[in-house]
Amino acid sequence: MAPSLLVLTDFSAAADHALAYAAALAAATQGQLVLLHGRRHSMLDAEAFTDRLQHLSEGEIAAALAERAQRQSVPTIVEAAGDRVPAAVTDAVRRHGSWLVVLGKPDTESVPDALVSSTSLELLRAASCPLLVVPVVAKHTAVPPQHILLAADDMPLHIAPGTVEAFRKFLETSPVHFTLTHVVEPEDNDSCATALQQLRASGLTEAEQLVRTYGVRSLRPAEGIRQAAADTHADLLVLLARPHSFWGTLFHKSVTAEAVRRSRIPVLVLPTLQ
Repeated sequence: MAPSLLVLTDFSAAADHALAYAAALAAATQGQLVLLHGRRHSMLDAEAFTDRLQHLSEGEIAAALAERAQRQSVPTIVEAAGDRVPAAVTDAVRRHGSWLVVLGKPDTESVPDALVSSTSLELLRAASCPLLVVPVVAKHTAVPPQHILLAADDMPLHIAPGTVEAFRKFLETSPVHFTLTHVVEPEDNDSCATALQQLRASGLTEAEQLVRTYGVRSLRPAEGIRQAAADTHADLLVLLARPHSFWGTLFHKSVTAEAVRRSRIPVLVLPTLQ
């Protein structure tokens, strides 16, 4: 079975942009796409407040899926999820053996933090596999990525083998510059030595992988991560979602979630086991 990427679509501009990004990744990995339609009423974004959401019939949904599939240069399977998006994603990942779920993100800069959709959190928790969030504003990022920035703390990392394999696919798509960033408070030491040691021990990178480090001091971790991404000219940000911190806090108070929400480059979120 060819490796597959599961792409969630609601036929919005953000979803179409994510589909194009996913198609380029699928071509680089000699894989296929699974295009899954999910209704958008569960997503609180700017258009939800302006009555611009489309309400399509089953026939219109089928036609729109077929039209998008025909445009792709890689094999593409289409499916419709209806209202049960997280459950449908979990089922599709299992049936197709998808190594990555791809989701487009509309521009939410003008939407209050507490109202931004928690769809990505729900999908990551439901699917338990890596999630790639592609902002609609990320128009000129390289695909496959050329410079990957991974943000990590200095705690031990326990990563499922499937997640390790998925991440290594990104590293294998093309020669990449790889940077590790560690954000600390202004009075602390911003050395990345311990974080780098934990990264090596996790198995996410091969022993011979060159990893640069970039420490940042900031009162706000998410802002520090964003600064590191800009300073290192990253075109893909990698975040680690620890269950005790990501699921145990409100979505709008999670550092990982805030970084996803504010990022203007694609974000790969890797779930950890603990």
